[in-house]
Amino acid sequence: MTQNIYDRLDFFEGYSQLGRSVEGLEGAVEWAALRTMLPDINGLRVVDLGCGFGWFCRWAREQGAAQALGIDVSERMLTRARATTSDGAITYERADLERLELPEASFGLAYSSLALHYIKDVARLFGVIHRALVPSGRFVFSTEHPIYMAPRNPGWSNRRRWQEDMAS
Repeated sequence: MTQNIYDRLDFFEGYSQLGRSVEGLEGAVEWAALRTMLPDINGLRVVDLGCGFGWFCRWAREQGAAQALGIDVSERMLTRARATTSDGAITYERADLERLELPEASFGLAYSSLALHYIKDVARLFGVIHRALVPSGRFVFSTEHPIYMAPRNPGWSNRRRWQEDMAS
């Protein structure tokens, strides 16, 4: 199963204090850039992969999305999302993105912010998303910068291999 640190109470309480958790999309550093990549959402069916507190699902509906499906592995996140959503056209489901299945040609937009870096087999997930999009559908996502995912004590093997590759 995908990493689910968000259901640990101590982590969840800390995460709940972050700007993105309190202010929503406007509190997320990546939101300004992501917003410029989004198509006209009016009338689209939208899926949010790693929906967290449901901020994007609610925003998409405010922009005229026909339906929004928020998917997250964290039950704590989904409980918060459901508690702050009163729109019958928004549905939240618990699912592991590593094993996700979506109906074919069902969504005009797939969106994911800062969730894909947890996925081991991202190629599989991209295939699922591709099949779930209608022919003119879009996939807009962000992921953690690799500097935040690098090992604390990298070994020389990677550097040495890089140097050897450059020399040949």
